[in-house]
This record gives sequence, C-alpha cells and structure tokens, in this order.
Amino acid sequence: MSQVKAVAADVDGTLTQGISFLLDVDAIKALRALEKNGIKVILVSGNSRPIVLALKRYLGTSAPVVFENGCGIGDFKWEELVVDEGLCSLAKEAANVLLRIWSVKGWTPSWQNPWRRCDFALNSPTGETTEEDTKKAQEILEEFGYLKKGIAVMVSRHAVHVMPSTCGKGAGVERVVQKLGLEMREVAAVGDAENDLDMVVKAGVGVAVGDAQDVLKAKADIVAPEPAGKGFAWFARELLRAKGVEPDF
Repeated sequence: MSQVKAVAADVDGTLTQGISFLLDVDAIKALRALEKNGIKVILVSGNSRPIVLALKRYLGTSAPVVFENGCGIGDFKWEELVVDEGLCSLAKEAANVLLRIWSVKGWTPSWQNPWRRCDFALNSPTGETTEEDTKKAQEILEEFGYLKKGIAVMVSRHAVHVMPSTCGKGAGVERVVQKLGLEMREVAAVGDAENDLDMVVKAGVGVAVGDAQDVLKAKADIVAPEPAGKGFAWFARELLRAKGVEPDF
C-alpha cells in the first residue's frame, strides 16, 4: 500500500455510522490524518454536487469531488459532466416516468433532485431498497424503451437512481485522478455498496468496509474488520502505517 497517494472514499455507509446519515467521528479524524500526511481524499457520492461540496468544505478534504454516482466531478468554482447532457435530460424523463408509476406505492423523488444534473433518485417508502427494486425499475424502463437509449438503473442502500449508463463512480474517480496527475494504481478506493464496485475494482487497492454488501466484499482486495466509518478509520490507520506514520487517532 505504500504506493497509494490518494483515497477515494464513498460517503453514505462508508464515512457514516452504519447506513445512517450521521458521520462517524473516527472517520472524520481519519480523513484529516490522511490529508495531513499528504494523502489526498476524493469524496465520492451519489449525492448532488452541493451536498458533496459542503462535506468537502467542512471535512477538510483537498481533492475535487465525484458526485451523482460518477456522472460529474467538480470543486467550488467548476464542474464537469462525465456524460453527454442529452443523456442527462433523457434520464430525468425516465425517472419521471418511473415516479408516475411508483408514486401510488409511496415512492417519492429525492429532495436533492432539483440540484441533480444527470442522476435522478427515487426514495422507497420503507427507506431501504432491494435488488428486486432494481429489477422492477429496469423492467419498466425497458418497456418504455429507455434502456436501449442508454439509460440505466442503479440502486444504493437509500434510493433507486436513474442515470446514463455511462455514469459510474469508477469513471468519475478516473477523471479526478487524471487531474491530480496520478494513476489509478496509486489510488485506494473504499466503499460499502454495489454502486461502489467499479471504483473499487479499478483502484490499485480496493477496500470494502466490514458491513459492505457481499458483492463488493467478493471483489475487494481488503475487507475491513470493522463496519462503515470505523472500517474506513481502520483502513486509514493501516495505510498510514504502511507509509511509516504512526496514527494518532
């Protein structure tokens, strides 16, 4: 791990307490320790750009962020979409079709959708999503012809996301890594869910936190012995030790 110069960190379920929306204090300390020792942290999230940039500001990370599951990257004064804007408009249309069908079952649009550019999220009435939700959403969008037009469905632990099929956290991280003048072999990626899979596979070191979904654990190079934010902090300690630094958190 001594070659790692940047860490791509998923947010929900990786820097939080379990799958809650509460940031884990140990994960915050770990982020700051990494930055203090010259390891840049790339926040990677399915959230919209304003939310991820707010986290960047208050957590103290230095690298550009990846937002909307890799559909875009940016910083405070700039942003870049990783996909064609025409596909983003089509994704919004597809999400609205899905919402009209599912709203009778209690599904609602994400409160962040007004700020989203390409990835439009729908929230389950139960607060959790399943693989079955993915299959049903795909069947509906296939029936309406959206899948053939380049639209895909991705499920995080909190929502169903409708987006261009070329979006992905791995693609977003690659774009940021290029801007940093690094290579993917110099990056460690840490996540907890299926939508983190492509960045974990593409990174030089792929890490799953202890309570990650099985599909991610199966592909990760390292599975942390602790869950969520505690697992991220564990990996940060191991990384710092590999670089000859004794962690102080």
